[in-house]
Amino acid sequence: MAKLRRRVIYTDIRWEETEPLTEEQIKKWKSEDEDLQEEVMEEVEFELANDKALEDSDFPELIEDEDGK
Repeated sequence: MAKLRRRVIYTDIRWEETEPLTEEQIKKWKSEDEDLQEEVMEEVEFELANDKALEDSDFPELIEDEDGK
């Protein structure tokens, strides 16, 4: 017996946001100093704001048994 097979790729894209930053956190972030930005990252918590699922698939291929059917 023959059957069809296709590859399907699912991708989930998530947008995460924090609560509003303090003035000090904004200054640290805008400084472009990686150490200060890391401090801000440690101080905040990201929460899901939006997500989107994407799907892509290949055209099906014919899979035949070893006997050619």
